[in-house]
Amino acid sequence: MGRCQRYGSLHPPETVTPVDTQTTTTFFALLALLCNVAAAGIVVVWVAARRSPVAASWRDAIAGSPGRWPVVLAWVVATVSMLGSLYYSEVVHFVPCELCWYQRIAMYPLAVILGIAALRVDGGVRWYAQPLAAAGALIAVYHWLIQRFPSLEAGECSLAVPCTSKYVERFGFVTIPYMAASAFLLIVVLLAVWRPHDRDLAGPARG
Repeated sequence: MGRCQRYGSLHPPETVTPVDTQTTTTFFALLALLCNVAAAGIVVVWVAARRSPVAASWRDAIAGSPGRWPVVLAWVVATVSMLGSLYYSEVVHFVPCELCWYQRIAMYPLAVILGIAALRVDGGVRWYAQPLAAAGALIAVYHWLIQRFPSLEAGECSLAVPCTSKYVERFGFVTIPYMAASAFLLIVVLLAVWRPHDRDLAGPARG
């Protein structure tokens, strides 16, 4: 998802949320925070697993060998993020800025790629999905930073649809690019820890 602006407004207010979107935005903001907690928790478990047998058992359960739930969860995250961005643009009629489109370019294919990988239990998906998610995360983090510090903006967006404005905000810091960054980062972490089959860990087949 990315920071967006209402149709027909050249200079949107810094933070204006229509009443009918407040509940939905709060829901998406809570999901973003849940993504943060999940990603941080997985990382902590992986670090602690080096010294703790209990953490090691949790790590093995999270890795899901030979299961598929980490990639299924990654697919759910990508799909919800895609639907959320479509809600803001097609239902609420926010116009995506330039950086919003870049984040969409990274997120939308993930909803398809990860779904196929979940069906096939294809561990090789990390070789092409992780770079896409990582690129999207970097763009989203930069987008969030220039919302907080507009002086960092390098002129990517037009004056009609500025990237620095915040159309929605929750809890004082959760904006649409923050939501996107949270989703991208959790996808990266889930794919990094997923171990479906030993044969998938060697990467693409070499002919």
